[in-house]
Amino acid sequence: MIQEQKIAKRVFVNPAYKDKVTVLKTSAETGGAYSLGELEVAPGGGNPMHTHDAFEETFTAISGVLGVVLHDKKYLLQPGESITVPINAPHHFFNSTNETVTCHVRFTPGHEDFVKGLAISYGLARDGATTKKGVPKSLTHLALLISLTNTKPTGLMGWLFPLFRSLAKKAKAKGIEGALLDKYYYE
Repeated sequence: MIQEQKIAKRVFVNPAYKDKVTVLKTSAETGGAYSLGELEVAPGGGNPMHTHDAFEETFTAISGVLGVVLHDKKYLLQPGESITVPINAPHHFFNSTNETVTCHVRFTPGHEDFVKGLAISYGLARDGATTKKGVPKSLTHLALLISLTNTKPTGLMGWLFPLFRSLAKKAKAKGIEGALLDKYYYE
């Protein structure tokens, strides 16, 4: 019996965050050295403050002015400018202009599951299964996304991280993660 090879999607759109991600290089394609994506952020778009403990994240503005908050300091990146967010540093990106901003985002080392989490998150947002701010309405889905993307919310939500890790493990064992990947990540 021949097993069907699943092909991962490479473009994801999130109406809640008002952004679009195109995967340029996967972790597998770089031997785990890095993952690289192109991020388009519409006016008013952005994400909430968070940290990662598995990779550093470098933002490089391509067109427009990309806003990045790092350790409570605001940076406005012009085309060609970059900023690297160290591991465990609180940060978020935003677009406060009237034009779409394009940037490259590089994770070092590469993180294959981050893209899987994005695919699920963006798919849930398109299907109306998130709040207007992009937070999944299901705690199980939220836990899976936090786990897959190695994203730890700051503030009160950060204190719930051990609970989210436990919920994600149970959801994976029940096949929920696999079902969401089949729906949103694979062609």
